[in-house]
Order: sequence, then C-alpha cells, then structure tokens
Amino acid sequence: MTRIIAWLFAIASGLYLLIMGPMVGPLDPLPLIDEAMALAIFLKSTSYLGYDFRRFIPFLRKRGGSKKKARDPRETTIDV
Repeated sequence: MTRIIAWLFAIASGLYLLIMGPMVGPLDPLPLIDEAMALAIFLKSTSYLGYDFRRFIPFLRKRGGSKKKARDPRETTIDV
C-alpha cells in the first residue's frame, strides 16, 4: 500500500514540475506548493521506490570521500 502512495506522490509531483515549473504567472492552482517542495516530494518518493534522481541534480548529490578515517596506532610502520 505504501508503494502505491509513493507512486501517486511521484507521479503527481513530477507532473506538477513538468507542467507548472516553466509556467510564469498567476495561474498556479496550488500556491502553497512551489517547485522546490514538489522537487523534494518527487525525490523522496522516487528514492523510496528505488530510483535515485539526485545524481542528475548537481546541488543535491551525495558527497563521498570527504571524511577521513581515523588511523589505528597499531598499524603505523617506521621505515629505517
């Protein structure tokens, strides 16, 4: 049942982004939901379904490799 709800949210927010995103003017039927909120709903619902669209959006990519691992003092070697 939750997958059906996630599909409905993904389809509704995706259509909202495609139709109302490029439109400028007072024709917005849902003024409380802007494009950023629709994008967040779309990304969360598609990630729940197993599709990761964050890789196509540069400011929402997961950043990896920035954390340094703590070194174990027992693994240190001394070269002579």
